[in-house]
Amino acid sequence: MRICSTGLVLMMVVLPTLAQAQDEPEAAPGKAKRSAYQSTPLESLPRDENGWLKPEVWDIIAAEAKANPGSNEARILVDRPVAQDYYKKFTNWKPPELPPLVPGKIRNLPDKPTAPRFPLTGKVWPSKPGEASVCLWADDKVAAMSLGVDDNNAMDLPYWKELSKKYGGLNITWNLITHNIDGVVSKGRLVGAGSWDTWRQMLSEGFRVASHSVMHNHCPVPSDGWPGPEWETAFSKYDLEEHLPGTQIRVFAYPGAGVHAFGISRDPKTKESTWRPYVAKYYAAARGGGGEVINPANLIDYMNIKSSTGSVPEILGSSNPRMASQQLDKLFDPAPDNKNYRGWANVFIHFINNGKDFDTNKYTIAYGKVLAYYNDHRADLWTGFFEDVALYGQERDTATLVTDEASDSKITFTLASKMDPAIFDYPLTVKVRLPDSWKTVTASQNQKAVPAEIIQHEGAGYALVKALPDRGQVTMLPR
Repeated sequence: MRICSTGLVLMMVVLPTLAQAQDEPEAAPGKAKRSAYQSTPLESLPRDENGWLKPEVWDIIAAEAKANPGSNEARILVDRPVAQDYYKKFTNWKPPELPPLVPGKIRNLPDKPTAPRFPLTGKVWPSKPGEASVCLWADDKVAAMSLGVDDNNAMDLPYWKELSKKYGGLNITWNLITHNIDGVVSKGRLVGAGSWDTWRQMLSEGFRVASHSVMHNHCPVPSDGWPGPEWETAFSKYDLEEHLPGTQIRVFAYPGAGVHAFGISRDPKTKESTWRPYVAKYYAAARGGGGEVINPANLIDYMNIKSSTGSVPEILGSSNPRMASQQLDKLFDPAPDNKNYRGWANVFIHFINNGKDFDTNKYTIAYGKVLAYYNDHRADLWTGFFEDVALYGQERDTATLVTDEASDSKITFTLASKMDPAIFDYPLTVKVRLPDSWKTVTASQNQKAVPAEIIQHEGAGYALVKALPDRGQVTMLPR
């Protein structure tokens, strides 16, 4: 369902020179370096009672620009009037009304877990015919891994398509900044942002897109007309769904900030992003950033899912003690003290120079090695789209599974979860112990066939059945 905004006429306005914010490390290729001038901590910046920046922040930015003439701070002073003009188009914007939830269901798991949601084990093998369990990951994979590209970077799309072929198919999600898509004047920015036709084509080829906000946290100063974080989250979702028909935007990637003072503030009590309540209002899940790439499977914070670009060079081998727990091999290490066993790894990247230096640049060489690891471990990794893994995880974490009937002629079970089925529509993989006499299996749910395959373990037969929670009883037959 599309989200509409009250009193808003959609205007595709351009920001021809607005400096692109960054959420990658200083050494990343193709990006301006961050200024080293950071004398005012984020928590000490002038803010109003809502935590939003006061106009005095521009004095701080001006001082930094004077000290660093080539910095993002210097460029943003030039771009500020462009942002102010853009914000005028949203003067009457009001938050949209969300569609009602299915009674008794929830939109997401919004809280950061303080304790494991369930015990972490290896693969589960039910012992009696008819017994069943929900697999930790789709297809009963050991662990999960997702890939993303931030900030549109549409100029790299042809090379990404070649990389996808090279590595056997990459389930990449492009996290899109929406304000400049199809609406720029500068040829260079048009190449980077892409057109709506560009992203419709990418969707038709099997890739995915997600929201990375409207403005990527540029000039987030209310006195300049900035409509606020709810606009950044809600309008970007509306804009994507409006221009990409048939696409439900369910996941969000928090933007970084190339200008230090524009870093997203944190709630002094929870220490979480002040954007988080708005993200939780409109999305099923959200991706964060930082140095860690692995989310423990039973401790996932679905409103701030761990992911990294800066740590990519260190996750396949590092002497840095801080990175010891983030090595991708930890996904397969069952050591009792390894909380990342069977976890979910997320990596993302930005600009890759159209692939021209992919095999020579130190940073992209490291990313290429991660892609090779992703491809080489498909037998044990669920290489799923970020959105699908986030949906699966929350359905799994709240699932209930009951075997209703188990005989030599038929097995039935009922699967439910707390998640709203209008949002959560990714099937869970259910493993069912089969009677020894069953050599084949079919499965149906709500009178429709669902995927089912037989696997063997220690001489016993099991079926992996893909079923949707709350869509009716599943029936399995030996034919």
